Amino acid sequence: MKILVLGCGMQGRAVIYDLLKSDLITEIVGADMVEPTLDPDIFSHLDKFSFVKIDGNDRADLSEKMDCDADIIVDMLPRELIRTVTELAVEIGTHLVNANYAKGLDDLHDKALAKGISIMPEMGFDPGIDLVIAGEAARQFDEIHELHSYGGGLPEAAAIDNPLKYKITWTFAGVLDSTNQDTRMMKDGEEIHMSAQDIYGEKNIHTVDIPGVGELDAIYNRDAMVFAEKFGIEKTVKSTGRYTLRWSGFAPIIHTWMKFGMLSKEPLDWLPDNMSPQDYLCKLLEPQLQLGEQERDVCILRVDVKGIRNGNQERQLYHVIDYRDLETGFTAMNRTVGFPASIVAQMILKGEIKEKGLLSPIHHTPYDSFIKELGKRGIKVIKNTN
Repeated sequence: MKILVLGCGMQGRAVIYDLLKSDLITEIVGADMVEPTLDPDIFSHLDKFSFVKIDGNDRADLSEKMDCDADIIVDMLPRELIRTVTELAVEIGTHLVNANYAKGLDDLHDKALAKGISIMPEMGFDPGIDLVIAGEAARQFDEIHELHSYGGGLPEAAAIDNPLKYKITWTFAGVLDSTNQDTRMMKDGEEIHMSAQDIYGEKNIHTVDIPGVGELDAIYNRDAMVFAEKFGIEKTVKSTGRYTLRWSGFAPIIHTWMKFGMLSKEPLDWLPDNMSPQDYLCKLLEPQLQLGEQERDVCILRVDVKGIRNGNQERQLYHVIDYRDLETGFTAMNRTVGFPASIVAQMILKGEIKEKGLLSPIHHTPYDSFIKELGKRGIKVIKNTN
């Protein structure tokens, strides 16, 4: 089987690493602007790997390189390209997996179905593992009254050495974009809309205690109601939210930046190259927010579900807590984004995922086998029921 991996950066290298270990995969083509350095002491079976240069902003070049007779494509390019990449995969007729939100792709379902291909977006960490877990929980309950999903990638406590209490494990521009999103959730039966700035106000933040990690701030994240509908719980749920986890101290700084317009993406003619305030922040802070060689990040998922199961009130609480692997150098974020994408790509190739069209991790990723494969890679899902 041949796989094309678009994007060979932080998460793409983890995808390549995992695929190289698979007996199912005979050929891997990596595609990016710059060829990755793959250490043979870490990456096995490098004879299966080759590289082609692409310009992701050139649709014609992207189309030409994607049309390479791959059995499936794993897309780890910037999220701005998801629409282009998905359209081209459908045109070419090749299965596709990526880790980005699927917003704006619904119209491609029928076209993918007609081509007989599977398109699986949202298959990484958050979104990704969290959706697989929450989807399984939703299927187990007769009624769900509360569903809260938490996700965070942050430095472990020993690696904190800056006021933001944060270090970069993906793009800092992506981090800032994700902070500057309005939210929609439900509390006590009332649907609530909140602006990005209000989200970071102290009164709207609550704390959760993560086993073995400590107390973290939970900050509203995007649109929980969309996922309530996808889970099929919108008629019974009374409270639901999606949250980003951060160390205490992160939110007040973001809140202040927002008040001063520092997350604006509007170009300013008095900054070099018409940079925006956000561009300036990224350029200034990215070099200062990198993990040291021996520092670890931690990725945390928490899915908290309450409702009626078998006629009784029940609560199910799931945790995923993963740390950087200092032996390979892969961060927890690399592992929890790249490995799930690789696992699901292989499930599609093996026929474990048979459905065609635009799919969702919620409904179309087999829970037991997926969790088993995560476990083989050292990513454990811990479930408690009471």
